[in-house]
Amino acid sequence: MMNRGFTLVEILVVIGITAIIGTIMVAIFTNTLRGSNKSQILAIIKQNGQAVLENMDKTIRGADNVVCPTSGSSNTLVIIQNGIYTRYRIVLPTDSTGSAPSSCIGTGKNGCIIWENLTLQATEVTPQLCNPTNLMSAAQVSTDTNTQLGVSVSSGSFSVSQPPGYKAAVTVNFELGAAVGLPPVSTSQIDPVVFQTTVQLR
Repeated sequence: MMNRGFTLVEILVVIGITAIIGTIMVAIFTNTLRGSNKSQILAIIKQNGQAVLENMDKTIRGADNVVCPTSGSSNTLVIIQNGIYTRYRIVLPTDSTGSAPSSCIGTGKNGCIIWENLTLQATEVTPQLCNPTNLMSAAQVSTDTNTQLGVSVSSGSFSVSQPPGYKAAVTVNFELGAAVGLPPVSTSQIDPVVFQTTVQLR
């Protein structure tokens, strides 16, 4: 008895079914990978933002006084505690003042949130301390500036209010997004995350 082989039609049907299954599997894998990338990027953004807020909350809450801003809003906040001045600054990548580390500003950079401690005598405190364009030479960077694994700074400001009979309250507001070096396919569905808190001095 002769063994019956596959006909051309049967082979084409099998190839067609295999191609359809393969296409479906690739689509599922791609969607899963994109969802995983999105989750990882959002986790990095939230981790950076919460770390910055926690640091600021602790420092601002324990401060003796707010030096600036005294009115309106600014990208620079200066507070004093026990004679030590702490200065924060929210720096966008488009900043052209040269007031932040080179790792933060310029084409293809993320921007950053920076801070520094200064020990000054009262006679040394000048308007330059609060000037948003004044160089922060000893700045520590709070956000991850890595263009692939870090976060970008979209906007941000500090504002201060002081109702009669109460200590000053500082409102911190900034937006963090995906790192600028990531492919658009990874970031197209990720909107910047807003971080905001109001901290009253004790």
